[in-house]
Amino acid sequence: MGRSTHETPPDAQILIVDDDPHVRAGMGDILEHTGYTVLEAGDGKTALDRIDTEPIDLVLLDLQLPRIGGMEVLHQTMAEHPALPVVIISGKGTIQTAVEATKVGAYDFLEKPVDAQRALLTVRNALEKAELQRQRDRLLNEAKAQYRMVGSSPPMQRVYTLIDKAAATNSKVLITGENGTGKELVARAIHHNSARAGEPFVTVNCAAIPETLIESELFGHEKGAFTGAKGPRKGKFEQANGGTLFLDEVADMSLMTQAKTLRALQEQQIQRIGSEKPRQVNARVIAATNKDLQGEIDAGNFRQDLFYRLNIIAIRVPPLRMRREDIPDLVRHFLAHFSDEMGVPVQSVSSGAMVELMSRDWPGNIRELRNVIERLVALSEAAEIGTHAVREALDGHPVSSDAPDNLADLRGARERFERAFIQQALAEHDSIQATAEALGIDRSHLWKKMKQYGLRAEPGRSPRS
Repeated sequence: MGRSTHETPPDAQILIVDDDPHVRAGMGDILEHTGYTVLEAGDGKTALDRIDTEPIDLVLLDLQLPRIGGMEVLHQTMAEHPALPVVIISGKGTIQTAVEATKVGAYDFLEKPVDAQRALLTVRNALEKAELQRQRDRLLNEAKAQYRMVGSSPPMQRVYTLIDKAAATNSKVLITGENGTGKELVARAIHHNSARAGEPFVTVNCAAIPETLIESELFGHEKGAFTGAKGPRKGKFEQANGGTLFLDEVADMSLMTQAKTLRALQEQQIQRIGSEKPRQVNARVIAATNKDLQGEIDAGNFRQDLFYRLNIIAIRVPPLRMRREDIPDLVRHFLAHFSDEMGVPVQSVSSGAMVELMSRDWPGNIRELRNVIERLVALSEAAEIGTHAVREALDGHPVSSDAPDNLADLRGARERFERAFIQQALAEHDSIQATAEALGIDRSHLWKKMKQYGLRAEPGRSPRS
């Protein structure tokens, strides 16, 4: 028997469920001789109890069981432990039922009398598939964590709502916003929360690819299609097949490339350069731009029909200056990230330093804030980053240019700043009383402000008085 490219866990624990003790003993001898740990159950009720309470890696399940039937055991196991592989053991009279069981979710079935070699191969393959699924799930969770978006301000709550709606569909999405606001993060969040999460996420920066190369980059080419085409090559549409294609800076495409992209979206097929054969593609397209597309359409630089095709779900990512209350959360997030990356203790930012960070305009948005925090972590030797260090890091960064036109704007700007400042103070102190004292106000006044701005103590910490 050939050796697999993947190793099954040496401590894999297998539950044999059969009402015949001779079958359990025979299967157990085969599996234990190979190195597996074997558990047994003689009826469906015992099997479900063991599955719920013990670390089982695979179940060998007979369909004819007392107390609770095998199909019911399968249904409950699939509902409560969907990642647990189940292999059916079927007698001559239950083959059709065993086939139906595989449609329910069983990995495979073995016919009695069980052939030892086939049983071992089936068990090994089922365990390997389960391990690969666990690895895939871990990678997806890591990707979600890596591209996690930070911020709880009302503008970001609207973005999150649209991300959830977009993730539930296959509709095209158009993301707009200034440079550095996190448009790609939004695209990745949609992808990782969609049914396509396990498939490729392919990015094309339309502004970074020369016009002479972008068609080949998007649609691919055949050998000899042009000078230097030494072999066939898949384009980004094909690479993203089954997954998501992210067209970043889509407004920088030439009109000719726009026309070919529109055709690909309409017909769901592409044609490689040098080929007369169209190829079907199933890539969900998400586009992004920092330009005003309506202005580009009016200027004749962007096709209106492509705009309509892309603009099914529109998401506008707010600039950082419009969500200043998120700055404390972003700062803490970046501090933890860079402290871990550089292997230094996690630092904090003083209240005065946070005021400095929140007073800036951040024309480069989150990307610029991220760079500043990285610089602070790299250069600071103190446990707490103070105002002076922040001012040095911010040298040359413009202060806020949100110049209000009237009293209502001024009041709104003050309220936004006050809310963020109180939120930061709550995060730094372990009680409401300590926070009030640090802010120089009465505890009752702080409670009123918290109620006014919808603030709470940090999650997991009681608002002690």
